[in-house]
Amino acid sequence: MILDDPAELREVFRVAHSHRWPITYSVTTGQRVSSHTTELLKVEPTKGTLTVSSEMKYSGLQPSVPTGFRSQSGGIVIEFESQLLGGNNTLSDRLFSECRIRYPATIKFSQLRNAVRIDCNSMDEILVTLFTEQLRLQGKVQDISATGVKIRFSGNLSYQFKHSRIVTDCHMRLPDGTIVEARLKVLGFTYDQDQDISYIRCYFLAIKEDEEMKLEELMREALERIPQRIGGF
Repeated sequence: MILDDPAELREVFRVAHSHRWPITYSVTTGQRVSSHTTELLKVEPTKGTLTVSSEMKYSGLQPSVPTGFRSQSGGIVIEFESQLLGGNNTLSDRLFSECRIRYPATIKFSQLRNAVRIDCNSMDEILVTLFTEQLRLQGKVQDISATGVKIRFSGNLSYQFKHSRIVTDCHMRLPDGTIVEARLKVLGFTYDQDQDISYIRCYFLAIKEDEEMKLEELMREALERIPQRIGGF
């Protein structure tokens, strides 16, 4: 999907920055194409810039030339076009420890589609606590993959969730007692009036590496004993 809402762009870059997502880009010199990696150091939408590490200045990338950038964390991929700013080649410019690229107007935001989704109904319960604004909501995981999760709650929560809403804090308690803290983005919401149950589908924006490994271990074990279906969120 294409994100062009300023608040969503700011949130995606904030997560990418705080969790140090690597950002890759390519430089073409003659007939040779080389791939490079940089790190996002600062996000300043009001100034229209992203600050990245200084090695970009020595990559051969020419200022003001549109360049494609890509970053991936887990099952989330972001892609955007930007330009290196500056380029006076002064001594201070060359020695400066950072460089800036133009803040993009849009981001292509996608999720890998080859994630195995685990039906959790036949597993021990994975309890979920969501903290949103002034509320603390408790639910249970319906199904889960490496890229996202579907959560069920009692009651009608349609007034609480909407497409593209960011949930700033999510705690999942795994069957062994491990607490996984994640940052989620709501992908969809449905309400089953007959059963008075709300379902939200989310994808993971950020999970700590060791906790992500714990989730993967849980899913590997689950694959050996419960039905699964192939597909992303």
